[in-house]
This record gives sequence, structure tokens and C-alpha cells, in this order.
Amino acid sequence: MNTILFCQNAYAFGILAPIRDVLQKENHEYIWFIAPKLLDTFPFKKENFTTSILDLQLFESDAIFAPGNEVPYYLRGVKVQIFHGLAGEKKGHFRIRHYFDLYLTQGPYFTEKFNRFKAQHQDFDVVETGWPKLDIYHTAVQEYQKEKEALLKDYQTDKIILYAPTFSPSLTSAPYLLDQIRELALSTGYLLLLKFHDLMDQKWIAAYKKLSEEIPNILFKEDKNITESLLLADLMISDTSSVIYEFLLLDKPVITFKNISKNIQWLDIKSYEGLVGKVKATLEHDTYAPQRKTLNEQYHPYKDGKSAARMVQTTQEYIAKNGVPNERKLSFLRKKKIHKIFGTPTKDIFTGPKKNKISALVITYNEEEHINGVLENLQFADEIIVVDSFSTDTTIEKLKAFNNIHLIQRPFKDFTDQKAYALAQATHNWVLFIDADERLTDALKNEVLKTVNSDQKKAAAYYFLRIFMFEKQRIRFTGTQSDKNYRLFQKSKVKFDTTKTVHETLLVDGESKVLKNKLIHYSYNNFEEFKNKRLKYTSMQANELLAKNKKPTAFHFIVKPAFRFFKHYVIGLGFLDGKKGLVLSYLMGLGIYNRYSELKRLRKENQP
Repeated sequence: MNTILFCQNAYAFGILAPIRDVLQKENHEYIWFIAPKLLDTFPFKKENFTTSILDLQLFESDAIFAPGNEVPYYLRGVKVQIFHGLAGEKKGHFRIRHYFDLYLTQGPYFTEKFNRFKAQHQDFDVVETGWPKLDIYHTAVQEYQKEKEALLKDYQTDKIILYAPTFSPSLTSAPYLLDQIRELALSTGYLLLLKFHDLMDQKWIAAYKKLSEEIPNILFKEDKNITESLLLADLMISDTSSVIYEFLLLDKPVITFKNISKNIQWLDIKSYEGLVGKVKATLEHDTYAPQRKTLNEQYHPYKDGKSAARMVQTTQEYIAKNGVPNERKLSFLRKKKIHKIFGTPTKDIFTGPKKNKISALVITYNEEEHINGVLENLQFADEIIVVDSFSTDTTIEKLKAFNNIHLIQRPFKDFTDQKAYALAQATHNWVLFIDADERLTDALKNEVLKTVNSDQKKAAAYYFLRIFMFEKQRIRFTGTQSDKNYRLFQKSKVKFDTTKTVHETLLVDGESKVLKNKLIHYSYNNFEEFKNKRLKYTSMQANELLAKNKKPTAFHFIVKPAFRFFKHYVIGLGFLDGKKGLVLSYLMGLGIYNRYSELKRLRKENQP
């Protein structure tokens, strides 16, 4: 069974990992789909994974397990909703969005409600299997018990308390419990674990991190999987986080603040006060143990650690009975929403055979922000070569998490020299050479594969048109409309012009063409970054002009900068990009002025 493990948020890793384990054990093929925002936190980079919907189309899955609310309707496979939590009272938990063929529920409370919807809509099945994330709670208890004993000894205490609030701005207790958590740590000596959701307001994450730095028995947990913290803690403090139910199912007490559930089976405090006394009283006398037993029976009665196995088996049985659907029928508006989230399906997909292999090349220096994204983006190539100029950030550490990258570290002289060296390392004639901050769309990847493997006459080199992204927003004008660069070419028919050291120039022996689909250029995150990079180029360009014995004049300081601004802002329609267009045009002109200012300084410095 070909299976997609579909992750839109980081919490999906811990939910889907037990299913992955079953798939491995039973020799099924699988691929992780990771939303691009999750690349830095994805813990299984040695496994088969992608951020590309095109890769999922090519994978031709039989089943898609999704602990989220959406899944592309146009992907082949049974679309299986396995839920991302146990908080049935939260808005949207029982909403039918029509994206799923099969709902695998956690326990009787959920099964009964979804069976009502099944009778109403009659276009999906419901089967109760238990929830895979809880499997580990019944298989790794002893392992975590040893860790717990070590922690209690190290901190000379007898209890571990977990604070895990929700991130929802209207429901979170984080802004109100900072002083209460401080008092709890100082007055009891208990070890406090703080575990916040990825989407929590950064202001509160920073405040609680600072608290953990000030007080030794407060630990801020930054790992993405909360399982360890749940198993270590004796009591949980929260508000309306769905993780409350996971903790209750371990038969341990919970204290919440202003919980919105209509069926509260634990201690809930209606004001943000009295935490220390309530914690001590609950640990001394747990009055909600009987209610937890009933909750366990309704929410998750499965204690065998085999929920993931039941999910895989149930899905196989569903396929045996109903077959594998090629897509899910949706209304126009539902399709439009999916297209907005995941893009439209790639048409006329290249499926091989590959007649020509591709070498993908990247040069890097301190690209920790982009390295995961660009390496994942190039996985369709037959080899990936990275020439790094001895990065001092985490670029190399992140790069080594991939298992198919050829890394070469080499001192940086100039861009042309470094790129010429990288080109010489390519073992295949077809070369895809992109910058670390560039990404191929699915449509462009498909076009590259079709172009390289076509039986028709091929050009020596191909330009890629680029979409210019600034502060994560697209710049549509300001002279970027026709921005293009050589990115795909035949190694045997090109070489770099060694007289150009900054904006390297490719000399092409043969015909050049332009590909239809565009490359995305994530150029700069802010104006300061843009300005600093332009200054870096300015210095290199000034040295290039110095070598040619160029002499700056008033023309270079006044006319050229003014014309560059005019070219981008007026001719390039930068005014249509609003404030961003104005500032970018200004910085383009400033770059020209700074280039000749630097040249003037260098000439003066080199005078005898």
C-alpha cells in the first residue's frame, strides 16, 4: 500500500510516526508530505519526504493519512482523517469539510457523533480504531520512568508539573499566569516543565523563556513532540488545550483555567489566582479520579498500543472493499479553497523514462535560512552538489541531515570563480544551477524534466523568468517583470565569463530559450537585508571597476543613480508596488552611487 503521511503542522509528526512504524514493519511504501514551513523542524529527513504536491501526484498513493483539516481532493488515494487531538468541544472538531473518505475515530464519544454525520452525508465511512499518538504511552512507560527518576534526583524534588497552555489568543492563560508559575516554582521546589504550542504569541514564549533562565527548576521545553513531557509530569496545568485529554488518558490530574468544555471532568478555576494552593491540594487528594475513568472509557478505551496498526488494517480493508479513488468530488468553492492552500494539480506530468540526468548545483555561505528549502526543492535532480565557502552558521549542520548531498568546502574568491568551479564538478551534461534563495515551482520542475528528456531539438541554455519576493510578498513591478537568468544549460556548451566577478555571466555556445514557468526568488526579508547585500555587491563591483582603471565622474554620482531610480520606479512601474516599489527603486539608485563612492575611495587608497 503506497501511503502519504500528510503534515500541515508540527503536531502531525508525533501522531503519524506510529503509523510510519507499522508501514515499515509491514513493508509498505510511504512518503511524508511536509508543509514548507515545517522543514526546519521535520525530524525524519533521512526518510522519503517532500514539500511538493507534484511528488505526491507522481507517488500515486493508495492512502493518505491526515491529522489536519484539509487534504488535496485531486490526489489519488483514500483520504483518511485521523484527527489532531481529543478536544471534542473545540470549534470545528465535528465539522464535515467533505475532504475525507474515511474517518478513524478515537473512542465511542467521537464515533457516535461522526456516525450521525455519516447517515446525513452518506459519502464517507466511520471506523473506531483508537488514536495512534497514544500508542507510545503504553509501550515506552518504563523508558521514561528512568528519565523521570533521574530528573527528580537532579532537582531534589518529588514532583514534576507541566504547564501547557493553548495558543489561541482568546483562550490562552499564558498572559495571566506568569507570576503564578514563578510563585509555584519558588514556593514548592517542584520541577516545572513549560511546553508551548508552535503558534503561541512570540511575546509570551520570550517571557516564559526568560523566567526559565531566572529560576533553575523551570525548564522550557523546545522539542516539537510533547509526549515526553506528558509521560514525565505528575500534574498538568492548562486552559483549553486539546492536550489536556492526552494527559487525562494517562490517568493523571489536570488543573485548568477558564476551560470552555461543557463536560469538565477535572478541576477548573474561573479566575487566574490560587494556583499554588490548588496544585498542592490536588496532589494530596485527587478528587477527580472517578471522572477520569469514565472519560477514558468514552474518549479512548484502547490500552494495547495498537491503534496505528488498526488504522493501517482498517484502511486496507476499506480499499479491498471500495477500491482506490482517484480524487474526491467537491463543490466549486471547496476546490477553490484547496487550490489556494496547495495549488492546482500539475497537468501533463512527465513520467519518464529519464533519458538525460541532471546535476543540480548550489553555492552557499551562511544560508541557514534557505538551505533546507533549496535542498528539498532539488531532490528531483540526479545529483546535488553544494560548494560552500566555509559557512559559520548552521548551514553545514542542516545540510548533513540530508543523505544524498555532495558537499565541497572551498574558499570564496568571487562569484564567477566559485560558480565555474562548481560547474566543473558536475558529472552530468545537463546542469541546473540555482541560488539558495530560489525555488522551482512544481510546474517548473515538470517543465525542466520534460525539456531535458524531450526528443525535440534542445537549446544550449535556458533562461528562467523569476518571481521576485520581498518580505515574503510578491513584487509585481519595479522592473522585476522581465527578470530572468540562465539556470538550466548543457555543461558542454557553456562557460562563465571570467572578466565578470559579481554578476557572473554565462557564455553560451548555441541557442538560448526561455522556459514558460517561473522560478520563485525569495530575495530579501527586509529593507535592511536588501541594503546590506547591495553594499556587499557594491564593494565587489568597485574592485572590478578598479581593475579596469575606471575613473568616477559627476555623471556616475548624479546621472546614473537618478536614471537607475527612474528606470525601476517609472519605466519599471515601481509606483504600482506602493511603498515597497519606492524604497526598492531608491535602494537600486543608492547602490549605483555607493559603487562609485567605493571606487573613488579605492582609487585614492591605491594612489602612490
